[in-house]
Amino acid sequence: MYDGIRLDHQEPQVRHGFSLCRIVDAGTADQWYDLLGVVRVPVDRLAPDKLRDQLRPWALTTLATGGFGFGRYYACYSTLDEDDEPDKAIAHEDISWSGSTVLVPADQTAISC
Repeated sequence: MYDGIRLDHQEPQVRHGFSLCRIVDAGTADQWYDLLGVVRVPVDRLAPDKLRDQLRPWALTTLATGGFGFGRYYACYSTLDEDDEPDKAIAHEDISWSGSTVLVPADQTAISC
């Protein structure tokens, strides 16, 4: 209390979200990210990293149910800025998508006899 005025200092609440981008011109010098959407996610303030494991399943479900076509996608779990845009990345996933499922590189599908 100072001169009859109570000062409450509260830290601004940090918002978190999952975002999905299409990687346009993937693998080229002109590569860029087209932000497709952001979903705010509630976070346990004592353990904000718990959501890392939910990023990939969220991204795959979003791709499968959203009718997204063939391409490369980038999913990110991050803090959000004042406009609810992705800010500081906590975790991310690069996904090659066929339009209906994840594409797996040929060297990961080889079977040794």
